[in-house]
Amino acid sequence: MADGSTRQFTIPREKDLQLRTIRNSGGLSVSFVENGTVFAIEHDDGKDRVTLNQVLGSPIHGGIGRLYLRVGGANAFVQELVGPGAKGRFAASGSSAVWQGEAGGIAYRVRLALHPSEALWFWQVELSGAGPARPCDLVLIQDVGLGSRGFLMNSEAYVSQYLDHHIERHEALGPVLMSRQNLSQGGKFPWLVQGCASGAKGFATDAIQVLGPDYRITGVFDAAFGTDLPSQRRQHEVGCIALQSNPVSVGQGAKADITFFGSFTPDHPAASGPADLPAAVAAAGKGGETGTQAPVPAEPARSLVQDAAPLAVLPLEAGDVTARYPERLAEEVQDGTLLSFFVPEGGQNRHVVLAAKEAQVPRRHGALLRSGASMRLDDATLCSTAWMHGVFGAQLTIGNTSFHKLFSVSRDPYNITRGSGLRILADAGEGWKLLGVPSAFDIGLNDAKWIYRLPGRTVTVQAVAAGDAPAMQWRVTVEGAPCRFLVFGHVVMGERDYEQTGTVSIDAAAKRISLSPGSDWLWGQTYKEAAYHLVTSTPSAVETVGGDELLYVDGKARDGAYVALRSHATNELVFAVTGSMTSTAEGEELAARFAAGPDAESLLVPARAFWSLLTRDLHLKGSGPDVEAQDLMLPWLAHDAMMHLTVPHGLEQYTGAAWGTRDVCQGPIELMLALEHDAEVRHILLTLFGEQSQSRGDWPQWFMLDPYPYIRAGDSHGDVIVWPLKALCDYVEATGDLAVLDATAPWRDDKNAATSELSSLTEHIDKLLETVSASFIPGTHLVRYGEGDWNDSLQPADPHLRDWMVSSWTVALLYEQVVRYSAILKRRGETARSAELSDLAARMRGDFNQHLIRDGVVAGYGLFDPEIFGQTETVPGETDIAPVDAKSGGVELLLHPDDTRTGLSYSLISMTQPIIGGLFTHDQTRHHLKLIEQHLLLPDGAHLMDRPVVYNGGPEKLFRRAESSSFFGREIGLMYVHAHLRYCEALAMQGEAQKAWEGLALINPIAVTQRLPNASLRQRNTYFSSSDAAFPDRYVASAEWGRVRTGTVNVDGGWRIYSSGPGLFTRAIVEQVLGKRRHFGVREENPLTIAGLEGSRSNLG
Repeated sequence: MADGSTRQFTIPREKDLQLRTIRNSGGLSVSFVENGTVFAIEHDDGKDRVTLNQVLGSPIHGGIGRLYLRVGGANAFVQELVGPGAKGRFAASGSSAVWQGEAGGIAYRVRLALHPSEALWFWQVELSGAGPARPCDLVLIQDVGLGSRGFLMNSEAYVSQYLDHHIERHEALGPVLMSRQNLSQGGKFPWLVQGCASGAKGFATDAIQVLGPDYRITGVFDAAFGTDLPSQRRQHEVGCIALQSNPVSVGQGAKADITFFGSFTPDHPAASGPADLPAAVAAAGKGGETGTQAPVPAEPARSLVQDAAPLAVLPLEAGDVTARYPERLAEEVQDGTLLSFFVPEGGQNRHVVLAAKEAQVPRRHGALLRSGASMRLDDATLCSTAWMHGVFGAQLTIGNTSFHKLFSVSRDPYNITRGSGLRILADAGEGWKLLGVPSAFDIGLNDAKWIYRLPGRTVTVQAVAAGDAPAMQWRVTVEGAPCRFLVFGHVVMGERDYEQTGTVSIDAAAKRISLSPGSDWLWGQTYKEAAYHLVTSTPSAVETVGGDELLYVDGKARDGAYVALRSHATNELVFAVTGSMTSTAEGEELAARFAAGPDAESLLVPARAFWSLLTRDLHLKGSGPDVEAQDLMLPWLAHDAMMHLTVPHGLEQYTGAAWGTRDVCQGPIELMLALEHDAEVRHILLTLFGEQSQSRGDWPQWFMLDPYPYIRAGDSHGDVIVWPLKALCDYVEATGDLAVLDATAPWRDDKNAATSELSSLTEHIDKLLETVSASFIPGTHLVRYGEGDWNDSLQPADPHLRDWMVSSWTVALLYEQVVRYSAILKRRGETARSAELSDLAARMRGDFNQHLIRDGVVAGYGLFDPEIFGQTETVPGETDIAPVDAKSGGVELLLHPDDTRTGLSYSLISMTQPIIGGLFTHDQTRHHLKLIEQHLLLPDGAHLMDRPVVYNGGPEKLFRRAESSSFFGREIGLMYVHAHLRYCEALAMQGEAQKAWEGLALINPIAVTQRLPNASLRQRNTYFSSSDAAFPDRYVASAEWGRVRTGTVNVDGGWRIYSSGPGLFTRAIVEQVLGKRRHFGVREENPLTIAGLEGSRSNLG
């Protein structure tokens, strides 16, 4: 470029990372980054490439996998031999890698050797020492993924939920751990067995057991020699095998050899079991076949991040808390220790979490920060994720939250990997330290603060999403002596790490970095003027800006996927990221504005105005229990609902960027109508009907909007087609806008392109109803199950169920909309069409009562006999589903007291939807509400079914997810908050005011820990989507299910934010509790009579 102060480089793809790779002839390979940590363990048979580890190693830090030496006796210590904390020499070539060094007087040599031809490897460790004999052992930690790269990187937690860990014991090997990926990978089920050839003493199966919440604080594996691993199967959300070797003695010339092994099978259709043990034992004995050749190790490259321990902070003392936060609400105290609280901020509030709580919770505290004031999904809204443990900006995007990533995702919840997202190192005179968990994490609707109390100084980092521009500003301030800072960000410039290029332009003189996506992928091809800019408004505080050369000890540039900014010793450092997807000039203007340094308050004022407008300043007041908790949650529910609509993703579910047809028709629609943002709902409806297939009449399960409309699901569940009609009925019944039916929208053709032909919404709905009618079971008016219903855990595993099963819930949902639409047409004067639909509804009601209710109890599903009902269709061929019981009259009921196929007797949603939709009679409604109370209502809420589906290691027979998920949580754990909200809605409709109010308190994250002694600590300002009984695995959950009813097992909060639930929750408060409704444009107010709820304040109307 023009002078030495500027340079440009290309963000590397994986092939450009200069990885060291060892491989064998059997398709097995292990690649390493320059610092000697594992990047990826993979198997490629020429057709399928499977990644065995879960998280890719970072070039400046490493991954999750590592090997520890634990030494006992005098001067006991734990030393990392392989991993980011290892200090030895390293080399890799051919089919082996070597780490070699000395720790505490013990010399070690670790050789990772691949078998010549099999997917089999060995960790061969030699230990020796000249001093007194000392007891020691090894702990091998290996994260497990077993899937395609895209599958793993979509959500590591989801991947872990379908990993089945099975333990077999052998007299010589000890515990042998078998891991099966239960979600099909191209029709295969990858399988991995690991053990210790020299004998294992203990094990773990999830990182939470060995590198859990306290690791966020300390960064230290502190299980000293003599502390055994738990040796309990734990099916959680960071699938990770840990193996503890038998102890050995080293010293006085005595040596010890310890060998771990791993063996991979590309496809293991059956569940793991005793039959797999002989093959594992045989694999363990093949270490001698790896030969002895090994490369000569040398000093590896080392980054500053590897040696930067988490900065140790002091807690905020009572006086500090009072000085900073004199007015505190809803304080959370445990054993006399303050954990969290809320503080008022105008019409909204802030949530403050202290370090003592972060050290305990499995789900790290986090926040989604969004710029601007749009209520629509667009390409001008910036969003970033802030994590309490020192990730100051992860998954920063403008526009599409999957494709437009600037900074990478933080992929593990315990801060095990430290090279992701935007991070900061600080030097307070003792060398570089990592800013990790702060003394306090202060979360606002548009900003977050990390407060680090240190001896003699306090460091505060504030991240602000601008309320009027696609920009985020970070302000680092120091009270006390100044510090140096090294800010660095891992850059993606696309969907996934190292899969696309981008250009980084560094202007050292201007202290500015610009980044643009490459033309080798969708983003750069679609947005040719897209660019991000990192600028500073405190240039005198900045020593230099650059790339990864600022992060390595040797100061050499490797042109890796990093940008960095290093400061002088300073009391203030301010920098920002902004940009534009559509205009180079606009991006430059924004860069200039933020280089000039707007203050944080000027950025937050328009943001507060937006949240005030969105929520209509709604507040609850009263003296009764839970009123304060519900009032405090109202702005956060609105916040979460906006994230779901406009920047679709969550904290755990960070992939998204698409609208789920079912989802957008619920949460956003119901929130906006309750808060009277009618124009936005109309816009959603017209957008939604423009996504309808012209030929099929249905919608995909999910879809992206322009400019990526061709990215969408290939199919949908049987209920999805109903939801746009429900959304339309909701809108018309609230607003009285009958004219919307004459509004026009395009269709999608068979290539997913928008048609030039526009049709009225009436025509769109006619096509919808025609498609639905064509899917009825022959001879009935009951819609087929298709690919599933709302309960995602019960997707059909066999095509026979798709074609011949009926969901009572879907029938009830369709019935409700047919009745409502008939009434709307009648108001429009279309009496003939209205009468047709009324007749259809009556026939549906008759078939529902005839086929899906028996002995007064509605079934979850009806399985129809094609020999009886399939006269007009070809009877399907072979199926693994046993024939319908001949005694059932052609319809076998599932999830019903007569059900002998699944063992399940009651289904929540098949009872609540007929109540809500008016399909039940009054007597049926009262009867089913009693059944819910007797069988489904447990201390933490209403459960989807009366007991868990039987789990047998992962193979699927009837239902895809319920039989394959090894993790007992989310829908599998049965207490799904969305379904509980619909139960509360049913209660409210029946005038059960107090029960409905108490039901809503159970799902309020502030109130639930006060109401339920067994409710575990959780983040208190985010919607949680499920209440997960904390059983270690599915087998224990089934065996000890009664403990959920007695409240003797802890219940954890599930995934956060990304759900239609926040919108439903808000509507429940506004329309059901406060009774503020509209009926065809006429406002009505009929609040529930709830003790202690004295009224409300809002700008509604």
